[in-house]
Amino acid sequence: MTDERFDPTRRDALQRCCALAVLISALARSQAWAGSRPAHLDRWARDLVTLNDDLRQNKIGVAAWQARVEHLNRSVGVGELAGYLDIDRLAREFTYPSNLAEFADPILPADVLGSKPKNWFMRVFGMRRGGAIIPHVHNHMVSAHLVVSGAFHARTHDRIADIDNAVMLRPSIDRPLALGDIISMSDQRDNQHWLIAEKDRSMTFDVGVVDVPASWKYGLAANKNYMIFVDAGRKPESSGLVRAPVMTFEQCAAKYAT
Repeated sequence: MTDERFDPTRRDALQRCCALAVLISALARSQAWAGSRPAHLDRWARDLVTLNDDLRQNKIGVAAWQARVEHLNRSVGVGELAGYLDIDRLAREFTYPSNLAEFADPILPADVLGSKPKNWFMRVFGMRRGGAIIPHVHNHMVSAHLVVSGAFHARTHDRIADIDNAVMLRPSIDRPLALGDIISMSDQRDNQHWLIAEKDRSMTFDVGVVDVPASWKYGLAANKNYMIFVDAGRKPESSGLVRAPVMTFEQCAAKYAT
């Protein structure tokens, strides 16, 4: 079931509905794992669990996590991964009532996952054409976003400083993301991220770790989902940096998901 701390866009009522849908899907999926599973995908899953635990236990830094999770998620075929996580079944619950993302949480086989994940999560986001993961930065969090269906345009920024209820951002990525492409974020790189779906049924498979020690002293507090919504679409100033004022979820959604 979903954990509301990790909900980046939705309200509590939608969370509860989605959590119920995910539980029903998870129960139905048990038949998919009744027989033998691809060994290389079980290895992928175990490596993912180990990687997230290594970061959580401070065995690696956030930049190393980004490099390793990107390499790991490129090491398996997107179609194979989607089948292993049963993404098509999860996506049947998506109705795309707005330009905000729908979401559902995949699960790993119990014998692969071991105990319940500690401070990390997996999530599938689905959008119709024109839908968006609205621009935001994170405190105490890393995440990776693999395109498993459709296509996106990604805009990211490095987070340089927090000042006067705004974030100073340095443009980093501004390009299309096709099937199999992946981006990641941390305090060190691409902390601000913003995705726009370029096709119907565009989806990302996300992995995130929370309660990560800060790499620098934040000047702004995040919400309970470790997020700060920002007006990242502004033009750079003469310094080349973008001054992105903090926005409420409602303000950000009205500007970037209408």
